[in-house]
Amino acid sequence: MWERKRWRPLAGIVFLFQVLFEAIAVVNIHRLDMVPTKYLVVLYAILAGLTVLTAFLLFKGTGHGPSHKRHRRRVASIVIALIVGIGSAIATAFAAEAYSTVNTVTAASNKIAAVEGVYVLKTDQARTIQSTKNYKFGVMTGYDADNTQKAVDKVSTKVKKAIKTIPEKSVEDNVSALYKGDVQAIILNEAYADTLVDTKDYADFRKKTRLLYEVPIKKKATSNKAVDVTKNPFVLYISGSDTRSKILDTSRSDVNILMIVNPVTKQILLLNTPRDYYVKNPAGNGAYDKLTHCGLYGISCSEQALGSLYNTDINYYAQINFTGFEKLIDSIGGITVDSPQAFTAQGYSFKKGENTLNGAQALAFARERHAFNEGDNMRGENQMRVIEAVISKVTSDGGNTLLHYKSIMDSLSGTFTTDLTSKDISKMVKKQLDDGTSWNVQSYAVSGKTGMDTTYSMPGTKVSVMYEDSTKVVKGARLIDKVKNGEKLTSSDVNEEKLLGSDTAQ
Repeated sequence: MWERKRWRPLAGIVFLFQVLFEAIAVVNIHRLDMVPTKYLVVLYAILAGLTVLTAFLLFKGTGHGPSHKRHRRRVASIVIALIVGIGSAIATAFAAEAYSTVNTVTAASNKIAAVEGVYVLKTDQARTIQSTKNYKFGVMTGYDADNTQKAVDKVSTKVKKAIKTIPEKSVEDNVSALYKGDVQAIILNEAYADTLVDTKDYADFRKKTRLLYEVPIKKKATSNKAVDVTKNPFVLYISGSDTRSKILDTSRSDVNILMIVNPVTKQILLLNTPRDYYVKNPAGNGAYDKLTHCGLYGISCSEQALGSLYNTDINYYAQINFTGFEKLIDSIGGITVDSPQAFTAQGYSFKKGENTLNGAQALAFARERHAFNEGDNMRGENQMRVIEAVISKVTSDGGNTLLHYKSIMDSLSGTFTTDLTSKDISKMVKKQLDDGTSWNVQSYAVSGKTGMDTTYSMPGTKVSVMYEDSTKVVKGARLIDKVKNGEKLTSSDVNEEKLLGSDTAQ
């Protein structure tokens, strides 16, 4: 083996192995496009140096004898080639999988807009959709008409017969017809089923019925007001769904936070709007509704409602349900949250001051509202505290974040959608790793007075709502403009806005 004639072919194979794996790694790292140029220069210099060193050790010297020096040199060259090759293979796998997962997450926003369900009473004998071909189906004509018709067509195709439909005016009327036996099945957007928990007569809907069949409805192509996320201010709508389902589709939005980002000044404002805020619903031609109900008509409806409330354009959205939220916290190694008061929730105790939380604990912290006199207002503020902690963790430990980038994206797959492109995400990660600057994150929450009123989505029932405090809404809009205009906010500025309602931040 160590003789020259036998060694040269083997050395060539070893060297080719190293160079090939290095080249594949370089291609995949470039495709991922997240590593700043200054780090790439160092990386490529190291790879070039190792390549030259391996070549020197592999091919230097002549002779036919198994000299100890030549022997050790060639063993060292093989070891180096193996280490570099294996390291390059690992880097390739990481970069390729990270590229795939970020594309999967960003592509998810183009899939499902809603899921229409066929419900029967739990006592019904039907076990398959084919068994319902002679049933009368209750359908809504005033709400969700387009999606309902698509579901009717799909069910008719499935049972090979045009099904008979009975039109109803509202969600409650549709369910009432099923309960009374006027129809044997109803077609209902699954997101609407969640609203029934707020009613007196149909809060038992989930227990009293059985979901027999589902029709997923694909999203229509929409356009947003995209910007260069590394150079221009933008507004990101963070929508949270209070569900543990592993599939994210159209549903009520229980977390409604606008994240205003100025990438030049490194300023972020988190602006929370309570879920029960009484706002104009774009789907109802401006009829008033609870903000959370706007999510029933798609993420764009919630964006339009909030954009109108604060007179601002919303550029992007990020929607997550609580399954993904819990996984995200765990994937970054937990967070530290500063709680303004001590309380207990879901079996966990939180002290006043700093709390180090894992995913389950952070979820309990963010969801609790009954422990506070401020109720949903405090829950909104705690949700922003959690988001601040996540931002602080991933921006202050950029190298570790990149190392766990794939696990972070995997944790969000299926429970997170965004219309940020994979290129947008890559550019933001790359810029953060490049400058390593910390961000100034401030938060503000609007509030109002609670009351009972009818809503567009539930016209026949009075439900709990929160009437807006116009002064606070104006203050929130003013803070948005300040961030967009490049002004730096301080905690005293935001507290002044929040507590005193002053016209100018000090």
